[in-house]
Amino acid sequence: MPNTISKFPEVFTKALDEVLVTSSYAARYSDPGAEFVNAKTVNVPDITFASDTVNDYDGFKTKNDVTLSYTPYTLEHDKQASFDIDAVQDIDTAAILSTKAASEYQRTIFLPAVDKDFFKTAAAKAKTTGSEAITKDNIKAEIRKARTQFTEVGLSGGDLYMSSTALAALEDAVDRQFSNETNIIDTVGSYDGFTIFEVPQALLGENVDFIVISGGKNTIRYIVKRAVAYLFAPGTHVNGDCWLSQFRWVFGSIVKKNKKAGIYVNKHA
Repeated sequence: MPNTISKFPEVFTKALDEVLVTSSYAARYSDPGAEFVNAKTVNVPDITFASDTVNDYDGFKTKNDVTLSYTPYTLEHDKQASFDIDAVQDIDTAAILSTKAASEYQRTIFLPAVDKDFFKTAAAKAKTTGSEAITKDNIKAEIRKARTQFTEVGLSGGDLYMSSTALAALEDAVDRQFSNETNIIDTVGSYDGFTIFEVPQALLGENVDFIVISGGKNTIRYIVKRAVAYLFAPGTHVNGDCWLSQFRWVFGSIVKKNKKAGIYVNKHA
């Protein structure tokens, strides 16, 4: 039995990468330049200063000490997918079907799982977890708590991920004046310096009303590493008369201990 392994053409893997980048909330925080030590461990650089004092001028006699170090983080997940495309059923277009099957699998199954894990991790790593039951009367005050937390650590703005119920409360709380009654948009796309994203409750997390992230990738990084993308022709494997495609993804989140203040979550009981 031949055991030749054929890699997917570059255009194919590039198309899959585009699916990963464009179809996920977590993609806003992706780090494609992550330095992997091994299959699941990544090095993240840290720059630290010996002192936070601003020195008086003394002819540059006083020196400031700065250190660059790397902290290893182990990514949490190692997943796979495998597809058999029957050669008799689709012998002439097996590669096309494999492409569609793989991209649809990523779009409808894998990426929602990535986002669900991303929000779960962000909520778990947040410095503050509010527990108020959100209404139109208190939604502004609860979001303001996140803004205050970020301001205290030198951050501003960010992304506000909301459940449909929480967003509805905010929309009801915002007083909008319209001058053109023929073109009214009743949704709120940004508020208090935050860009708003409406997220399905199943992805955001049970009872989670909203998650606010400030500081972008400096606060939280999400890394997706596809380690395997192979296509085996019929006769090159032992799975029968079919085209066999196999995929593997290593992924997870990185939140540094000193960056937790860039995340705020509200989760009602």
